[in-house]
Amino acid sequence: MEYEKLLSNLEEIGEEIRKSKVSFDSLYEIYINSGKRTALYTENGKIKIGNPIPQNKIRDIFAALCEYSVHTYKDEICEGYITSKGGFRIGICGTALYQNEKIIGIKDISALNIRIPHEVIGSAEKIAELYKNCGILIVGPPCCGKTTVLRDFSRIVSMDKKTVIIDERSEIAALNHGIPFFDIGEASIMNEFKKSDGMIRAVRSMGPEIIVCDEFGGTEDIESAFYAMKSGVFIVASAHAFDEDDFITKPFSKEIIKSGIFKFFVFLGKDKKIKTIKTSKELIS
Repeated sequence: MEYEKLLSNLEEIGEEIRKSKVSFDSLYEIYINSGKRTALYTENGKIKIGNPIPQNKIRDIFAALCEYSVHTYKDEICEGYITSKGGFRIGICGTALYQNEKIIGIKDISALNIRIPHEVIGSAEKIAELYKNCGILIVGPPCCGKTTVLRDFSRIVSMDKKTVIIDERSEIAALNHGIPFFDIGEASIMNEFKKSDGMIRAVRSMGPEIIVCDEFGGTEDIESAFYAMKSGVFIVASAHAFDEDDFITKPFSKEIIKSGIFKFFVFLGKDKKIKTIKTSKELIS
């Protein structure tokens, strides 16, 4: 299991996690910070484990997570994260290296935030039932299960509809050497494509009926999704917001709502359950 490999790469931190008896299903994030005790973020709150971690140990752990081939992850590192086998997204803090106003690397890594992906078969059944040839935006706070729902939605609808996943951070399918780690049904994956580029290329080359993507927002995403919609493709995506009020006040939200890309807006709570479902007309009013 990739989770066991992850714990092995974390060395004594992995042993402390095992001792903590925190189950994989309840674990959302592992936060390793130089000079601090490791924090586990779980469904029951934050738990501190072990002793403070020295910076040189974080460097060694990061090398192990990169399979001792850090240069292979150079482009991802410049974006502030890497995605390891199994779909574990690892956020990076450190000192940025710039060249011609562009980040070319990160040195002196001082903190790592490891997000634990989960596969919950059936978690998207209500949203799949809601889908009737229309766009859907799934909105919620961090760690509320948005990506988990998108993953299961892809599994369900791809059995009947030609589905393409734009997996910008290799989290939805967790592709490894062309093979998805998670069950995404018969969906095709455009891995590590920028969402806006991936949507346009999918429409032009794959002829999808549905495009699924994570963390939607911004002018380029809206323009590409609008292009796909006008080409007869429906977009099902996710976006960050703590609740409906927070979403409405965010930049680009009004543009997203008025664009017509999404008919339904599904708001998830921290408990990973659907709080409300609104149509674009209801949000505009």
